[in-house]
Amino acid sequence: MTGFYLLVAVSSLISVLITFFLGRFFEKRAIVKYIPAIIIALAVIGFFIKSRFFSTGFEDLAYIVLALIAGIVFVVSLITAFIMDLLQRRNRRK
Repeated sequence: MTGFYLLVAVSSLISVLITFFLGRFFEKRAIVKYIPAIIIALAVIGFFIKSRFFSTGFEDLAYIVLALIAGIVFVVSLITAFIMDLLQRRNRRK
């Protein structure tokens, strides 16, 4: 179970770093920092569809676990992008 938490933590950290760097490099375009969250959301949908309709045996359980991991990473990435957006708006006003 520790490996699962480690995988979620590392994946979330990578997603946060990508979101952070995209937000810093493209400060003028606010939508760019949401791209990792959108890609991860598409991965969640893909994993779920794969587990539901196109898997055999116990393969569906693995895809459900991947969908759960990607769902957690999606939420973390979305929250990071939203907080960065709020902070950038507040800094522009000052």
